[in-house]
Amino acid sequence: MAKTKEELKEMFSTGKKPTGDDFAALIDGVEGPKGEPGADGKDGAKGDKGEPGTDGKDGAQGPAGKDGADGKDAEPQFTEEEVEALKALIETDEE
Repeated sequence: MAKTKEELKEMFSTGKKPTGDDFAALIDGVEGPKGEPGADGKDGAKGDKGEPGTDGKDGAQGPAGKDGADGKDAEPQFTEEEVEALKALIETDEE
């Protein structure tokens, strides 16, 4: 015979005459404290809920890297003769 809080407040308001069933509904609606754990240890009270952990998806951003070389002072990778030879090979493959 579950009742809402509003229904119970109405039953026990000033001037009303609650019945035995009304008192039973009130008592049944109140949750009592948890008892001591049984011999098997299964029925003990739950402990407090811990703080949520991090999800590990989004770590902190690392520091910015150093600027790369601008390439102005780099040595050429190929000599002029090698470049001309490579161009000639490419031209002959295209024909």
